[in-house]
Amino acid sequence: MRRSLCTLFFGISLATAQENTVRVEFRDGTARTTEIGVFKKRGTLYASLTDCIQILSLNVYENRPARKLEIKHPPYRIKITSGNPYVVVTDIQNRKSVYQLIQPVINAADAYFVPLQSFVPYFGVLFNTSASYDAERATLTIGAPLSEKALDIPRIALEPKTNGMVIRIMANKRLTDMESWTRPDGWLYMTIADARADTAAINAIRPAGMVREIVAIQSPTSVQLTFRTTGRIAASEIIQDSTTTDVLLALREDKPAAIIPPSPAAKPEPRSEPVVEKPLPRDVHTPEGARARDIRTELESSRKRWELDVIVIDPGHGGRDPGTSGVTGVREKNVTLGIALKLGRLITKRLPGVEVVYTRKDDRFVHLDRRGQIANEAGGKLFISIHANSMARKPSSTRGYEVYLLRLGRTEQAIAIAERENAVITLEEGYEERYKSLTDENFILVAMAQTAYVKASESFADLAQRELAQTGLANHGVKQAGFYVLVGAAMPNVLIETGYLSNRSDEKFLKSESGQQKTAEAIAQAITHYKLEYEKLLREGAGQQERVDEESGK
Repeated sequence: MRRSLCTLFFGISLATAQENTVRVEFRDGTARTTEIGVFKKRGTLYASLTDCIQILSLNVYENRPARKLEIKHPPYRIKITSGNPYVVVTDIQNRKSVYQLIQPVINAADAYFVPLQSFVPYFGVLFNTSASYDAERATLTIGAPLSEKALDIPRIALEPKTNGMVIRIMANKRLTDMESWTRPDGWLYMTIADARADTAAINAIRPAGMVREIVAIQSPTSVQLTFRTTGRIAASEIIQDSTTTDVLLALREDKPAAIIPPSPAAKPEPRSEPVVEKPLPRDVHTPEGARARDIRTELESSRKRWELDVIVIDPGHGGRDPGTSGVTGVREKNVTLGIALKLGRLITKRLPGVEVVYTRKDDRFVHLDRRGQIANEAGGKLFISIHANSMARKPSSTRGYEVYLLRLGRTEQAIAIAERENAVITLEEGYEERYKSLTDENFILVAMAQTAYVKASESFADLAQRELAQTGLANHGVKQAGFYVLVGAAMPNVLIETGYLSNRSDEKFLKSESGQQKTAEAIAQAITHYKLEYEKLLREGAGQQERVDEESGK
C-alpha cells in the first residue's frame, strides 16, 4: 500500500492508521474490503489514486517526464496531469470530454493523489456502478450495478411512426439540460447533462423503425445517446413530456407526414413537387428550345401558384360552440366573427387581387378539421385563426394578446390554452375516431411536418405581434402550443388570441366596434408587410432565373 509514501513525503504521523487511510468496501458480491492512503491539504482530503489502480487492477500508461497518467478501462480512457485540476475522459469513438476537480492532482513519492470527493463519480463511470464516500465512516463504497430507481435514465423506448420515430427517454427525474444534433451520414447525437443511465440496458435494445444502431455512453457528468438512422432526418426536436418526467426525442423522416384524416366530402388537391430550375436553351425553333419554352411556362405557372393571392380567415368557435365568455357574458364566437369580417373587408380594400376565404361568415358550427380542409381546397397561402382568451377566474388581472405557432406547448399556460381551444372537438359527432391519431407523440411529428411553412409562419407571427401593439393591449409575444385547428392547414398559419375576455378592460375593448376594428387593422397591416416581403422573395427568385437563362443563351 502507499501509506508509507504519504508519511515519507508529507510527514504525516501514522500513530493512528485510520486517520491516514480510508476503507474501501466492494458491494459486488465479493464482500471484500481494503484501504487506500489519504492525507489532508488545506482542508481537502486527497486519496492515493495509485493505490486505487492497484486494488482495481486497472491498465494504465504513465508519461513520467510530463507527470501524466492515463487509466484505460474500455470503453473509456481517463487522463490526469499533476498540478492540473482537469480530467479528460475519452470514449470508444475517441470523443473527449473535460471535467474539473475542486483541486489539482498531486504527484509525489512516485504516486498520484486526487481530491477524493470530487473524483468519486469517476469510479462509477469506470465500472457502471454506484460510488460514494462517507466522511463520518471514512469509507469509500463501490457498489453493485445501479438499480432502476437509482438511475436517472433506466431505459429508453423506440416508437416507430408512419412519418418518423419518437424515442422516449424514460427518466426518474426531470431532465433540464439537453441538446441534440445530427450529422449528414445519419448519426444523431443527444447529450443529457447531470444524469446517469443504464447504458448496458440501453445498448441491448433491439433497433426498430428508422433507428438501426444505438450507442449509450456514460461520462461523469452526462449521458450521450447516439443513434444511427436510415433515411434522411428532415427535423428533430426534444420535447418534455407534459404528464411525466420522460423526454421525447422526435425524428421526422424527409417524406410527407400524416395529418387529420379528411372527411369523405373533402377533396384535397395533390401537393406539387418543388421545381428545380436549370439554365434552358433560348432558341425556341429547336426541339430543345421548345421544351425550354414549355418548362419556362411551367416555372411561371408555379410561381403564380405561390403568389399570396388567397388568405383564409378562421373566426374561432361558432354555433353551438360559444367559446369562452367574458366578465359580463361577452361570447368569444361573436368577438372573433366581428374581427374576422372587418379584417376581410380591409384586405379586399387594401390588397386588390387577393381573395379572402372565411371558414365561417355567420354564427355556425364548423368542425376543427374541416377548417383546415376549407383552407386547402381554396388554395390558401396564409391561414389566420382568430380567438379570444380567458382565465378560469373572472374577473382576472391577466390581459393582453399573444400569437401562437403550431408546436406542443412550451409552458403550462400555453398548454392550458390549447387544451381549452381543442376541447371543441367533443361537440363534434364521432370525434373519438376522427382525432384518435393525435396522441402527443403523433402530434409532435404532425407539427414537425409543417417544416416547409415554419419560417413563413414565424415571420408573419412576428409582424402580427408587433402591429397588434398599436391596439394598446399588452403584448405577450409569440408562443407555441398544440392547436388542432392549425394541424390540417398546409400553408403558413398562426392562431391569434386577441385579448382576455376575463379581464374587464380587454373585454370592453374586444366587444366594442372600435376595438374590433383596431385589432383587424393591426392584423391587416401585418398582412400587407408580410405580402411585400413574401413577393419580393418570389421576384428575386424569378430575376435570378432570368439572368441564368440569358447567360446560358450567349
